[in-house]
Amino acid sequence: MNEVMRVSDLVFEHSRKKRWLKKPEIFRLGPIELSVQRGETVAIIGENRAGKSLLAKMLVGTIAADSGEICLNSQRYNAAQTPSPKSHHRSNDIRMIFQHSSEAMNPGITVGKILNEPLRLNTNLDEVECKQLIENTLVKVGLLREHYFFYRHMLSDGQQQRVALARAIILQPKILVADEPFAALDPSIRSQTVNLILQLQKELGLAFIFISHNLGIVRHLADKVIVMENGQIVESGKTETIFRWPQHPMTKKLILSYQSLVPQQTLR
Repeated sequence: MNEVMRVSDLVFEHSRKKRWLKKPEIFRLGPIELSVQRGETVAIIGENRAGKSLLAKMLVGTIAADSGEICLNSQRYNAAQTPSPKSHHRSNDIRMIFQHSSEAMNPGITVGKILNEPLRLNTNLDEVECKQLIENTLVKVGLLREHYFFYRHMLSDGQQQRVALARAIILQPKILVADEPFAALDPSIRSQTVNLILQLQKELGLAFIFISHNLGIVRHLADKVIVMENGQIVESGKTETIFRWPQHPMTKKLILSYQSLVPQQTLR
């Protein structure tokens, strides 16, 4: 596998103002060091307020870090600057999948227009080329070309999730980032979405970084696990190594909690 992303010395510090009789709250994330390989699936786990979602937003550039560098597809970016509208390389190489796909879809416009928006902002394709790419992407995620003309209310939850995936991959990114992408889905749709992501990874060579509290999905899907606590990466490694031989107290706590919910015969 080839490295598609390397994060170096990523730091973010946020201070909430002091309230009456309370000290000001300071949350510091980092310094973060990590790398992602082509086609690799990386899961980020940890308790609430560990900094997982914040890290994901900084990776895609929706929140600027205080310092640090992100190297994407051999291009270096200052993590303290959000991507400018005139420079699309970073936003094209790494894309976000939203947790609630229905809330991310404008009910007043068609699927075709929803998928055309990132193309209009980031490419120089003409109308015919855009429509062809949109239809091909819909087929790629298991939908029909005719879904181009559908509105949100005409789609099932599973189809809406596929539209969200189509929007994420239409610019042919190298990395997809998702914060709890399976939490809002019922088990059958969740299984379909997991299988679809695995299929797209195989076909497109995508790397996938996702945050999840569902360690069953993490164990099934991830090649590598990153464990966070209080804004720090406290442990990382291959998935089976983390699950079988956790080293850090936080990792042990998370794994033991997961194992207590799983029938013992499946752990052997």
